[in-house]
Amino acid sequence: MVQNAYRLGGPVSSLSYSLPLQVLQPRPHFSLDIRTRAGEGLLFFAATRGGRSHLALYISKGRIRLSVGKQKEIFNREKYNDGKWHSVIFSLEKKKFRLVVDGIRAQDGQLTTAELNSMQQFVSPVHLGSAPESLHKELKLKALPRQSVSGCIRNFKMNGAPMSNPTSNHGAGPCFEGQTQRGVYFSGNGAHVVINDSFVVGSGFELLFNIRPRNQTGLLLHVGASSMNQYGPAEGHYLTVYMLRGEVVARANNGKGEFMVSVKPKASLCDGMFHKISVIKRKNVVQLHVDTMDNYKIGPPYSTTTLTKDSVYVGGIPQMSMQQTLPVTSSFMGCIQDMRINGESISFDRLSGAFGPANLKECPG
Repeated sequence: MVQNAYRLGGPVSSLSYSLPLQVLQPRPHFSLDIRTRAGEGLLFFAATRGGRSHLALYISKGRIRLSVGKQKEIFNREKYNDGKWHSVIFSLEKKKFRLVVDGIRAQDGQLTTAELNSMQQFVSPVHLGSAPESLHKELKLKALPRQSVSGCIRNFKMNGAPMSNPTSNHGAGPCFEGQTQRGVYFSGNGAHVVINDSFVVGSGFELLFNIRPRNQTGLLLHVGASSMNQYGPAEGHYLTVYMLRGEVVARANNGKGEFMVSVKPKASLCDGMFHKISVIKRKNVVQLHVDTMDNYKIGPPYSTTTLTKDSVYVGGIPQMSMQQTLPVTSSFMGCIQDMRINGESISFDRLSGAFGPANLKECPG
């Protein structure tokens, strides 16, 4: 895992940094390292009040470009999408703007007095990777990319100070060196994705996926809502799959009481291998398979349909939502591969609901 680095890529993959405005004036100076094979994508964007100017760093046709106003851009002729690390410095200096890549300086850009004045009105936060939807219109008008470059960014600094803690992280996970493999990697710390905003479990449901966990406890998937009483979650329609101290558990409720099934594998789930999990719910029966072991449970007879119309969370849940009613609230840590829900393959890297440090593109090899 690369230190101080984030893997960006995907429609919403981004980091935001809320900064005191005096830091952004009058001559902000930024630096970062980039590693990508992508030809296009946004790296950095800072908006100004009223949207007349901006400071944007992006890649187009493999070249790194710095844009400050409507038509003002500078760039090096070299192409940098070769999968190697490159250092980038970009700054505003009085009436000039400057771009240096791997020590090679592009010709400085010049600002008029009017442009300089509008550059004094940056608004916080600044963004690495994809820009939020509220800025899409402005970016489209200015012919700037809206989506993040697919690659790694490390050592982001402002005025020489490392920007180690983003204010918000949407699907910017760890960056890996060397061999990687397919899958989505969750780093814990609240990382999760939303697959579907109004999913109906219904009377029949089938979930298949492979996991390679790095922790014995963590939430794998949750859909639905439950209400608490003094004896624990009683009413509601939900399906929850989680690991608790090395045991895999599936809990379901069709509205008339919870039924749960669990499997404790003989070998540890954290053995560095992938483990195959399937959860099949048919009416009031839930079946759980973990590798070659399986178990099932029959629930209350008169309710057969799980009437959800809720988000499907994978890897964790939002901090404020249903944490108090779930048996496990800690996020999953590790790799999830080849997830299928009701026979349909889930493309994690295309999802728009990614939260926290999840790498939607790959897992370590």
